Amino acid sequence: MQRKISELPVGSGDPLWPLGFVDIRFEPHDPLFDGDVEPPRREPRRRKKSRAILPVLALALLLEVSACGGRQDEARAMHTTDAVLVQLEPGAPVPPPLFDEGGAPIVALASIGPADGAPLLRLPVPAGLDVAEAARRFALQPGVAFAEPVYLYKTARVPNDPRFKDLWGLARIEAPEAWQQITGDRKVVVAVIDDGIAMTHADLAANIWNKPPEQGGDGAHGWSFIDDSANLAPAPGDRWHGTHVAGIIGAVGDNRLGITGVSWNVSLMGLRAFGPDGARSDALARAIDYAADHGARVITAAWGGGGRSIAIERAIARAGARGALVVAAAGNEGASQPAFPANLALDNVISVGASGPDDLLASFSNRGAMVAAPGVGILSTTAPGHYERYDGTSMAAAHVAGLAALLWAAKPHAPVARIRQAILASGTVIDGAQNGRVSAARALAALDAGDAEGKLLLSRPVLNFTAARGRIPRAQTVELRADDGGATAWAAKVSAPWVVLSVDHGVTPAQLAVRIDPAKLGPGDQLAQVHFSDSATLEVRVRAGPRQAIAAGGSGCSMRGDGLHVRAGTSCSLEIEGVESAPTIQWRLPGGGLQSGARLHAQFARAGQFELLVSFDEGEIDTVHVSVE
Repeated sequence: MQRKISELPVGSGDPLWPLGFVDIRFEPHDPLFDGDVEPPRREPRRRKKSRAILPVLALALLLEVSACGGRQDEARAMHTTDAVLVQLEPGAPVPPPLFDEGGAPIVALASIGPADGAPLLRLPVPAGLDVAEAARRFALQPGVAFAEPVYLYKTARVPNDPRFKDLWGLARIEAPEAWQQITGDRKVVVAVIDDGIAMTHADLAANIWNKPPEQGGDGAHGWSFIDDSANLAPAPGDRWHGTHVAGIIGAVGDNRLGITGVSWNVSLMGLRAFGPDGARSDALARAIDYAADHGARVITAAWGGGGRSIAIERAIARAGARGALVVAAAGNEGASQPAFPANLALDNVISVGASGPDDLLASFSNRGAMVAAPGVGILSTTAPGHYERYDGTSMAAAHVAGLAALLWAAKPHAPVARIRQAILASGTVIDGAQNGRVSAARALAALDAGDAEGKLLLSRPVLNFTAARGRIPRAQTVELRADDGGATAWAAKVSAPWVVLSVDHGVTPAQLAVRIDPAKLGPGDQLAQVHFSDSATLEVRVRAGPRQAIAAGGSGCSMRGDGLHVRAGTSCSLEIEGVESAPTIQWRLPGGGLQSGARLHAQFARAGQFELLVSFDEGEIDTVHVSVE
């Protein structure tokens, strides 16, 4: 029967009784991994180097992981949300738009296909309409050969470390997809409270934490709470457990050596609290305080058991108040709930169970953890120059600690609650874990989705006006809303007296008109800003110059009086007169769309008063007032 190495009798409620590591075995006996299981001993022992996986079994595992990913490709296909591709039959008319009242009023139609063939158009999709449904509706139109979403494709970024191919856990949590966005940051500190770290291991040395000058700068890389020294090296005969955990979190990536951690670049703070007889609760509490006091964002607790220590619980709560997330291994007893401290109901704790290559919770893992992560046959660093495979929820917790470091590298100022929620939101459902098995790619996406919290959003970031031949430019309208759609108070400040607002304060959602006072304009081009409660900024630009003549073509389209007049639902063309080819001329449509060239073909979808902005070679910008009737 498998049990923990260094299993010790548990003192009932005694806070000074040793706690054990949360890992179950170090050379697993598993069809997918070779290595013999030796009977567990009370005394720590030095393990021999693991043999290589048999080529056939390694290939089988690789094929299994690849096949699992392949089966999900279609379900995980990504596409844009604003357009579909529509291939027309030769001579077929453009299908009618799918605009609703909230869509863009004037839309240029982009032609993607070759000029000598039937048009392949990128047609816009109204906000809120599912693109798959839009493609289906377009495909039913007469003259449409096919319609499909605009799919997005990405390459997975992988490191050049030679044993990366053996790290099935990183593939399973979709780390390569996350690495396209971020691979880590040395500014993020992760504390490993364990039996020490082999700081001279070539795959860890570059990522070892150095105590900064403002904290004393004494050259320390952590602290030993066993003998109150800066010596972090595991004692002779120790199991290299902390070194293994550290390698999963942050073995140096892309260094052409060994493996890579979840976070390629990170600062690993070694805190040695475990000796040959385990760890005392007072030493662990001191280690947690040291980590939080010295800037650790993540504290890895790959250990558990013993009594419920109030001293440790309060130290973890203090760490939360200092902005540190504690990642705790659930335990390896196969119990129905996590062990201490993973069972603490604190806002800065994440408990982690262990999953296998089959995406099932390992039989040895305690149930009921918040999330699961790979914890079976995990290859990582041990003695300097060596790598071994360990099993356990310790290894699973290390994956999540590395993921937290990756998230903080992407969003350095994110609070603990936001990082924790992104991890919890990333899970793929598996039995035995509350929020499923984590995904680095989905966690980053969840973190990005929360970026707009607390912000004011503008419908347009820039307003361009043209003061031509003494005419007063027509006022332009800007909409202001809160990212969560709620009521948020705002106040506006302008940086120049010639910018006039219809209202300078209010509550979202709001609409205000911006106009120009020519009497207060200085000579030449002008630029000003409107600041909304220090949360959003609108740029206001004014260009002076002659108005360029524009001709309108198409049924129901005409230039007269103060601008362009068209019938709603029709299409027409606009052309800058006297210009044959002008690729640098740009038309800016309501909503921000751009079209280049001297001619503009567009659909005018709904009635209303709008403006087209035309920028010319010389940098001048003209305003075309549009009345859609």
